[in-house]
Amino acid sequence: MRRLGLVLLLSCMLAACSPQYNWRSVAVGDGAVMAFFPDKPQSEVRSMSFDGHELSFSMTSVSVGDTLFAVAYAPLPDAMRNDTDLRQRFARSVMTSLYQNLGQPVPDGLPAYGKTFVVEGTPQSEPVRLQASVWLTEYVLAEGLIMGPASSFPQAEADEFLRGIKPAE
Repeated sequence: MRRLGLVLLLSCMLAACSPQYNWRSVAVGDGAVMAFFPDKPQSEVRSMSFDGHELSFSMTSVSVGDTLFAVAYAPLPDAMRNDTDLRQRFARSVMTSLYQNLGQPVPDGLPAYGKTFVVEGTPQSEPVRLQASVWLTEYVLAEGLIMGPASSFPQAEADEFLRGIKPAE
């Protein structure tokens, strides 16, 4: 009985120290991407231009404590769907911006699509960690992002979030 009490006490202490995660499956971009978010997300859409092509870029995100979990999604216009080089340049520019936004040099070889990568930087006063993955298909560019303080980055939850992102083919 004493052992059970100790286990319950430790469980309560751990629960009090960690953020609340309430995982749920969410369709992003009218179902073009499925994601597993740690709480109820909000979505925003903005227009952007790339190489003379207008795109609708949506971001669905939620913050848990100081950490942001987000899925960004951009359906590609017909002209980009039919131009492999243009799609590749767009995806590379998106990946490049993740490094630049954290003040880091862009590596010579960017990560492969669908592979997780990490960027750490100090855009403000505290070191920040960004863990991301970018997917590119003929129809869509999608990215999963987790960004938070490097000192308290929730690695297990970040891995779970990225594993739960499934872009439609």
